Amino acid sequence: MSVLKRIYQRLSRWRGFDWGCLFVSLSTIPTLLLLFRPGYFASHDGLHHLYRLYDLDWTIHGGSLYPRWLPNLGFGYGYPVLNYYAPLTYYVAEFFHLLGAGYIASIELTFALGFLLSGMAMYIFAKELLGRWPAVVAAVAYIYLPYHLADGFVRGALAEFFAFIFPPLVLWAFYRLVITGEGNYIPLAAASYAGLILTHNLTALILTPLLLSYLGFLWLQRRGFRPGAYLTLAMILGWGLAAFYWLPGFVEASWVRLGQVGPVATDYRQQLVPLSEFFSPFLIYRYFPHQGVRLEHPLSCIQLGLAALSVIALFRTRGLTRSHLLFFQATTLVSLFMILSYSSFLWETFPLLPYLQFPWRFLILVSVGTSILIGSFVLIFSSVRKKEGGGPWSYAIGLGILALLLASSLPHLPVEPLFLPDHPLPLGEEEVTLATMAEYDYLNGLWFRLWGGTWGFEYLPRWVAEAREEFFLPLSKPPLPEPTLSPSDVPNIVLGEQGPLSRLLRVRTDKGMKLSFHTFYFPRWWVYVDGEPQDTYPSGKLGLVTVDIPLGDHLVHLRFEDTLAERIGFIIAFLSLLTLLVILVLGRQGQALLVASGALVLLLVFLGWRLSSWTTVEHPHELQVNLENRVKLLGYNLEKSQYHPGDVLHLTLYWLGLSEMDQDYKVFVHLTNEEETELIGQSDRWPVYNFSPTSRWEVGEVVVDRHEISIPRDAASGSYRLSTGMYLLETVRNLDMLDQNMAPCGNRVLLTSIWVMRE
Repeated sequence: MSVLKRIYQRLSRWRGFDWGCLFVSLSTIPTLLLLFRPGYFASHDGLHHLYRLYDLDWTIHGGSLYPRWLPNLGFGYGYPVLNYYAPLTYYVAEFFHLLGAGYIASIELTFALGFLLSGMAMYIFAKELLGRWPAVVAAVAYIYLPYHLADGFVRGALAEFFAFIFPPLVLWAFYRLVITGEGNYIPLAAASYAGLILTHNLTALILTPLLLSYLGFLWLQRRGFRPGAYLTLAMILGWGLAAFYWLPGFVEASWVRLGQVGPVATDYRQQLVPLSEFFSPFLIYRYFPHQGVRLEHPLSCIQLGLAALSVIALFRTRGLTRSHLLFFQATTLVSLFMILSYSSFLWETFPLLPYLQFPWRFLILVSVGTSILIGSFVLIFSSVRKKEGGGPWSYAIGLGILALLLASSLPHLPVEPLFLPDHPLPLGEEEVTLATMAEYDYLNGLWFRLWGGTWGFEYLPRWVAEAREEFFLPLSKPPLPEPTLSPSDVPNIVLGEQGPLSRLLRVRTDKGMKLSFHTFYFPRWWVYVDGEPQDTYPSGKLGLVTVDIPLGDHLVHLRFEDTLAERIGFIIAFLSLLTLLVILVLGRQGQALLVASGALVLLLVFLGWRLSSWTTVEHPHELQVNLENRVKLLGYNLEKSQYHPGDVLHLTLYWLGLSEMDQDYKVFVHLTNEEETELIGQSDRWPVYNFSPTSRWEVGEVVVDRHEISIPRDAASGSYRLSTGMYLLETVRNLDMLDQNMAPCGNRVLLTSIWVMRE
């Protein structure tokens, strides 16, 4: 043991380097080995975050840097996810993606960063209270407590998992603000609190009462006007920095259904458990669904047992350290109480508590408290050197505690590759597409339909009248008469620029028409006709964005725009940021601020260059093909005209519903040789990846239908034809094209020719 002590003492003499940080950083290696396996690891919510990242990236490449609406989710109808869900983790993952990582790797890197930063945040906070070595023990315990591991690997709850970084960071920043009395800590305290809000608002809701209690506790240690003013200002600025996110979400909360989130929710009642069913009965922790108790993530008895031993540490500490131990013992006990059935009267009394959805979210505070208490236990065996908190016995006991925690938390951690239905291999980067996104939406809806989960489609706008577990299913309609339209009944629509959150169309109609978009109605969608805003309304059971177009020739522009609440939120955030910059300058941090600003500018230039590498904005080719007065093919978009064998051809078809349909027509896209005698590749399915059947189309609805065709690796160089059409599966008969006189003129639409060239 003396050898270990001498090595540690020698390493500690290196100035400017904290070997405790190195120890904590290296301790995350087991989590990295579990994360970075082939494919994507299976979890409860992992696909949610993967496809939200994919759609965020898609929309950013379309020109919207903060898209509150993700247009491809929900079978192309879109969801206002980022109008309500905290966005920070997705932008962290998007940062990794823009640096060159794939979508799966970007999510996994975000999880890895969460493990690293949460440990470092706990280390710097615990070091202030306990000393270096106890802080190392507390930090590694924080990383490997079962709830933290389960949040990442079992639930895949990216935002809540990433939020583990902020409780110790926020507490440390406010601690330094009060203890040092230096205003320079105001920006750090405000930014860390805002970071928590922008990462996971429900964790922020849980932490805020604890933070207010902690601020009162600190103020009692350093009473006076200045500490109180600093604390108040930091809290206000923290809320202000995040106002661009939370203010619109709060004001516009009634625009969506938000699953079970709300005072009328009752799911939390089933999650409150009696004390007898709370603790995992296994020394080696078993994760959901094998732990044999009702709570999804019960507490480890080893975790609580080690924390309980901190009572002994009270006799080896004094002053502020002892006060902190008492504070975190109380925090742990109160948080545990909030998860037990005995606390049901509090959940029914306080209206904000049901918004948390699941009482076991309080385990994040239990994790914070028990980590500090576990770290304090080694103080019993430490030397008098409070600055280090070390000593031969404390090193041995600390390492033993860490070994015990890892041995009890890791062995049964379920880390398995994720498989999609009908996919023989684990989900890999090449399978992260719009097609598998639609499959994910279907599985989400199927789960809701079969098991009644109340969180499914929680961001569905309230104007959707169809049951949310059925809006992607075919309809059963009585037989409808054959559509008989005259040429004047069929509008002429020329597609202009088509972006993720913007559509430009030239509409000519002789009788006026109802124009609908394949997008859920939401008050942020505005339609301009010849530059003038028009009243929009939800149409049909699906509540589609709809506008009435008068007769004549008109320029129609659909745009997703900001609201008054969003503008006010951005103003508040800007003023808060400006205040923090002034504080930094007055605190003589101008030089550091200048260096940071320069680095930020260079980073933004690089990211801007990466964003400009490709775009999701489309400029379709016009066609105007009428298929038996049922649908009209307005045009198509093809990203290029020259390909290589093995490439994937991405085609977008733009359809217009001309009449109500009682049948579901399939769309075919064929890639053939020039003579059309040999089929080279094809896509054959119902519109929008099989999940927007034509029986649900509105008259006057513009539907965006994307297809992918793989070009065989042995394809010869030459010209190939791309054609499309619709047919009824039962009869295998293609719909006929109609000319201007409504006479049949063929049943296959030739789109274009492409060139395949072997390298």
